[in-house]
Amino acid sequence: MNAPRTWNGLDIVLPVYNEELPIVHEALDKLAQVFSNMPDVTIIVVNDGSDKSFGLDSLAHCDGILYCEHEENRGYGAALKTGILAGRAPWIAIVDADGTYPIEELPKLLAQMEKHDMVIGARTGPVSEIPRLRRFPKSMLNLFASLMAGVFIPDLNSGMRVFSRQLCYYLWGFFPAGFSFTSTLTMGAQMGGFRTKNVPINYYKRSGQSSIRPVHDTIRFFRIVCRLGLIFYPMKLFAPVAVLLFAVGFVKAVFRDYWLIGTIGATSQTTMLAGLEIFMIGLIAHLIVLNRSFHLEPAAEPGRLAHSGEGPEDALRKAANM
Repeated sequence: MNAPRTWNGLDIVLPVYNEELPIVHEALDKLAQVFSNMPDVTIIVVNDGSDKSFGLDSLAHCDGILYCEHEENRGYGAALKTGILAGRAPWIAIVDADGTYPIEELPKLLAQMEKHDMVIGARTGPVSEIPRLRRFPKSMLNLFASLMAGVFIPDLNSGMRVFSRQLCYYLWGFFPAGFSFTSTLTMGAQMGGFRTKNVPINYYKRSGQSSIRPVHDTIRFFRIVCRLGLIFYPMKLFAPVAVLLFAVGFVKAVFRDYWLIGTIGATSQTTMLAGLEIFMIGLIAHLIVLNRSFHLEPAAEPGRLAHSGEGPEDALRKAANM
């Protein structure tokens, strides 16, 4: 594979936690083979406090990788943040080392980066071995996130993607320590006006035991989406609730209270007033968001890197000197 025209280097971050050592070595071998002809590619492995019985600390002696280690398990997001901070390249790729993602398709994502700030490997390919227990919650989460972002999101929390360091640092303060890192990155990029693209990829059955807790993590994903909605588009949360309360109160006032007893009851009045108050709170939150937007200056204009002819590193350097 040839490097893109604006190539300035790539950091590939692999977080590992209690993975079987041969599976991790297989992932590293695939990465080394796929990117053997590309310059300035750094493979960063982050051992997130794995049990010593898995022998993952032996990766520290492997050639061709940068090894980082947490003394105790801190979470998927924390591992990614450690790996990102350990690198310096303007473009970052993340992928799991458990055999679920087609590492050989990373170059397909990378090829789209000249025109985008993030390219996501959406798990919508011909092979999609997502556990049945997670399929329905995942579909509902994608639908809810799409409604909040105002754009269709086929895969909110895919663990295989390429993105610019500029985008990552722009959203740095929002990233949690857990599995919600990728969800936050997707929602933040969409709501922040960055240019993203979804590329269909296959998804295979995981080797080993997953550390994801379906119910707990799904609830947390929904909470993250709501939080980001409040940060970027608060009216998308406040307006539906306000309209629903006002409509219920109005229907009750007209078609029950006034029709039957000739007056509007206290419950109807209270419900309509609650709807109006929530709507006003939403307007205030929207004004706060607008006021913050006028004072914040991102590192570079979203999507600017795609057409400027310069690399991400040049834009970051210029922004730092402003």
